[in-house]
Amino acid sequence: MNIITQLVILTLSLLLVNADLYCTNLYKDFKHKCTPSMITIRSCCDLNTFTPSPGVYKMSTRTFGTADVYCDTATDGGGWIVIARNKKGSTVDFNKNWTNYVEGFGVLKTEFWYGLEAIRCFTDSGQWEMRVDYQKNDKTWSYLHYNQFSVGSASEEYPLTTGGFIGEGTDLFAARPQNGMKFSTPDNDNDKWLSGNKNCAATSRSGWWHNNCYTINTNSQPPNVHGNVLFTEMKIRPKDCITH
Repeated sequence: MNIITQLVILTLSLLLVNADLYCTNLYKDFKHKCTPSMITIRSCCDLNTFTPSPGVYKMSTRTFGTADVYCDTATDGGGWIVIARNKKGSTVDFNKNWTNYVEGFGVLKTEFWYGLEAIRCFTDSGQWEMRVDYQKNDKTWSYLHYNQFSVGSASEEYPLTTGGFIGEGTDLFAARPQNGMKFSTPDNDNDKWLSGNKNCAATSRSGWWHNNCYTINTNSQPPNVHGNVLFTEMKIRPKDCITH
């Protein structure tokens, strides 16, 4: 057996041991009924085996470090990182500047925007999907689901990529379209509302991937999904999450 083969076997063995140790420790945390805030995970997908309640967990990744995330463990197989939540009459002000939207704001257990740089870090590697769940004014629920979702770099001003729509109704991100648009805030206008040089973000008092201006904007007040709605929750997960 040559030295390269031996090194490959050793590396794989170490990876398997580390993965096994990680799973064992995670199992112990749940067995001893630790609260979610006491458990550190590598992905919300790791929670699928244990089917815990949705909530705030500590997640540690190579690119992002350790940070609190809200994991949706119940919807469509679970494993979702919630990146935005808004409701009609929210006490969280979404009329923020560029820096606020890059860094994130709000409260994870109520309404918030997680932050463009964090979302970019999440979707920078691998393939991700995105879902928007929303409650209409008649109290019924619906959703939009995309098999492709990513946010570009800061130097490009965080352009949006969506594709593979499989949700209910119309592909609202394609209707205006907002796919491919740079992010806009009241103090950083990247939209295509050319008439009178107006600013969609300033008019809607919310940062978003504005075109001229939008058919969906979960950050407006009230949140908008082809018309005003009562509640929106935007979430993402790796495409291989269900078989993780």
